[in-house]
Amino acid sequence: MSKGKLRTIKKRIESTNSTMQITRAMEMVARAKINKVQKGLKFVRLYERAMERALTRAYFGDTNHPETGGQGDILLVVSSDMGLAGAFNAEIMKAAEREVERSDIIHIVTVGIKAESYFKKSGLPITAFSHFYDTPDLDEAAIIVDDIVDVMEEKKASGLKMVFSHFKNPLAQMPKTVRLLPVEDLEKPDNDLFDFEPEIEVLYKDVLNTWLVAKVLQGLYETKVGELFSRQSAMKNATENAKSMIEQLTLVRNKLRQSNITQEIIEVVNGAEALNG
Repeated sequence: MSKGKLRTIKKRIESTNSTMQITRAMEMVARAKINKVQKGLKFVRLYERAMERALTRAYFGDTNHPETGGQGDILLVVSSDMGLAGAFNAEIMKAAEREVERSDIIHIVTVGIKAESYFKKSGLPITAFSHFYDTPDLDEAAIIVDDIVDVMEEKKASGLKMVFSHFKNPLAQMPKTVRLLPVEDLEKPDNDLFDFEPEIEVLYKDVLNTWLVAKVLQGLYETKVGELFSRQSAMKNATENAKSMIEQLTLVRNKLRQSNITQEIIEVVNGAEALNG
């Protein structure tokens, strides 16, 4: 019976060790990617602020995007393609679901397999982007914005909101919902002092679209950095748990071995005593 238990424990140790190698490798991969994406996020935040200043300069008093109507909002939800990142994606889905429940959402645009899988069951029409980005770039953000503008024209949408994971620091990533359209909190500058080429209305539309691309790109970067830190943390915890389990199983195995050896010694001694009569 003890030998059977030993074989079972040995298999569990081997299986747990294999899992530990995988989680350790995933932790290392996440750590290797973090530095590059975090640097990218720093520059993207600067780019977004510069575009917001340009948008404010071009603002002429009408906050509605030229394609907006009045039928409800489009919701852009940014998630990851992969799991194994703790509650990272689940928190984004909760925030997005709250927005769907309390707002008039008429169409959902998803980035990442996790958001696509979740909202396929919502009953709302969706446009999905998956297997789309490892390190986000401007072209990818522009593709998303172009599709969103097309949907807004088709649906006569009144606005656009985005749910993403806002990265504060390695220990704090939280879902955030922002309204992108209509543009809010812009003060009309004194543009009468300037002559604009092209006309201010045309310039505003062009700058607004460029600003939208910058905002979406920032959402992609914020979410990607948060995903990598969450995965690194989750895989580190999984590796430590696996290591602890291996130590406990090894202790149990050693006790069983010692018990078997003791039992064999007792049997040998008893046999010798029986022979000596």
